[in-house]
Amino acid sequence: MVVYLDQNKWIELARMIHGKDQSKTAEIVVSLKAALEVGALALPLSAIHYMETARISNAGKKARLGAVMWEFSKGKTIASFKSIVTHELEDALGMFFPQVKGAQFYLLGKGISHAFGEKFPYSFPEELEDEFERSVLTGQSRFADGSPPKFYGFTNREIFRDHLAQLQDIKKELPKKKWDAMLYAIVLADVREPLAEVMLKHGLSKGDFKNLGEKEFKTLIDNMPSRKLDLHVHRQVLKNPHYTAKLNDLEDWAGIGVASQYCDVVVCEKHFADMIKRDHFKTVARIETNLENIFPVIGAR
Repeated sequence: MVVYLDQNKWIELARMIHGKDQSKTAEIVVSLKAALEVGALALPLSAIHYMETARISNAGKKARLGAVMWEFSKGKTIASFKSIVTHELEDALGMFFPQVKGAQFYLLGKGISHAFGEKFPYSFPEELEDEFERSVLTGQSRFADGSPPKFYGFTNREIFRDHLAQLQDIKKELPKKKWDAMLYAIVLADVREPLAEVMLKHGLSKGDFKNLGEKEFKTLIDNMPSRKLDLHVHRQVLKNPHYTAKLNDLEDWAGIGVASQYCDVVVCEKHFADMIKRDHFKTVARIETNLENIFPVIGAR
């Protein structure tokens, strides 16, 4: 069973382990460790986790949190956003273009390279690999100078927050019958780079793609799990004139949103859980807001 924890839930777990949160601490920690020990549970990290952990300015807090994340994830990571979208594009385009055959896809892998979908220009002997991977989160090894990596970039977060805030203005400029078409276009535009790479790889021209009609175009998006979820939450923002875009929306959408379509369970904050569940939207994952609620699911497997 693959369980994705939102960053706030990793922080909650770390507080339990370090004695900062006594609510059901023993039961939750013991249950998690037991499930991990017998291989009934995987708690993988994503690129979003690495970036959010690196943003923590307090080196001690960052190192303590990183140590918990490493211990419970065991170095397992979820495929990068680009890898997931490329897989989805190849599957969906194959419905219309038989020559498009997707490569084998692995959701779970190991380490930061799998999480970011990058082959980094360094390698370590097998006996040192885990030490290096742990140090990326904690900064505590011969590979680090005593402080974990820092990542303070906010540009992409601000761009995405502004994008969501502007949806209400765009809505006012278009007749209601065109709102959905606009959202489909936005969702596809977000993956234009991997789309161009997939088309080039499989010999598809712009003309081939443009020949798809509106029905086929929508079918393409609806058969890409992460894009289908993205379309759904965009609709929720558009429907709510009082939606307040936040700086961390990007991490919620890119991390929790994707995980909800690929993992067995997602544990996240209530505001995003509610958003996902609106209009009876069906995710692949079971969406929970409390850590203890994953245990009945584990026991049923």
